Amino acid sequence: MKKIILLAILIIASLTLFFLNKNDTTLSEELSDFAVEDTASIQKVFFADKNGNSVTVSRDSGTWLVDNKFKVRPEAIEYLLRTIKDIEIKHPVSNSLHDKVIKNLASSAVKVEIFTDNLDMAHKIYYVGGEAKDLIGSFMLLNNSSRAFVVYIPGFNGFLAPRYTIDGTTVSSDLWRDRTIFSYNSNEIKTVSVINHEDSTKSFEMHRQNKFYSYTKNNITKVIPDVQGQEYFNLFNSVKCEGFMNNFSKKDSIFNSTPFYTISLSNTNGKINSITAYHKEPKREDYMQKNGQKLDYDVDRMYAKFNSDLVLIQFYVFDKILLRTPQFSVEK
Repeated sequence: MKKIILLAILIIASLTLFFLNKNDTTLSEELSDFAVEDTASIQKVFFADKNGNSVTVSRDSGTWLVDNKFKVRPEAIEYLLRTIKDIEIKHPVSNSLHDKVIKNLASSAVKVEIFTDNLDMAHKIYYVGGEAKDLIGSFMLLNNSSRAFVVYIPGFNGFLAPRYTIDGTTVSSDLWRDRTIFSYNSNEIKTVSVINHEDSTKSFEMHRQNKFYSYTKNNITKVIPDVQGQEYFNLFNSVKCEGFMNNFSKKDSIFNSTPFYTISLSNTNGKINSITAYHKEPKREDYMQKNGQKLDYDVDRMYAKFNSDLVLIQFYVFDKILLRTPQFSVEK
């Protein structure tokens, strides 16, 4: 009789543990299911930081837009979708650190809302926080959960915020925008005008009429070889800025300063696209010229006005367009 009672107690205890573990497993899955496997179903992702900034990236007829205005950088959306799919739980935050991590998430984490078919109800909501102690993975928390986890991507040695295009703890539409300035096939271009506002003798114009190219400088126009004209116009196939700086406090003063260069391009339909460059202060005060004098301007980068945006551009990219460095002899 005693053996039967003991066996019954063991069976009841085993069943109790089984169901408790099952419930814990289910709860754990609910609290730690961050990934979205089918990224093709994602239509919109909304980001909001603790500083009151928000950004929305969404599909529009197959094209990704940021805040329904500007094209998204292809590599940015590619990284985002891959990250959303590949993230996994590394481990729960330890009990000793949990309260501290939760407080940090509450004060600085970026909220991420992922929408699929229903654009009025988020499919997944979670918070992306700072990096883990070993810098592999980030602290993250699912909405309506009180359990934080370290989330990572297997095989990726780094934290996750940059892959969500989060700058520290801040989001900005400028970080998402496509950085293309000029994107033309050479046969779409009619005229390129380069004005040096400091030295007019360095200004010039390249013009294409049918298959003939001309080069005008100092009021002298010469026909140039087709190969050279084609080579120059090919430079405008893909010209990008380094980034947008619309939140820079000196934006207005830069636009009101004396320009350095203006590049204007007109296409065969008569549409004009232009960018105006301005000097940028040296990156470091200890940058010196060969004679030991401090540099007046940055030799690597310029500010520029593109439409109403302040952008940062590189001499490395624009020198060939400005013909500041030997490229080819345009004159016969």
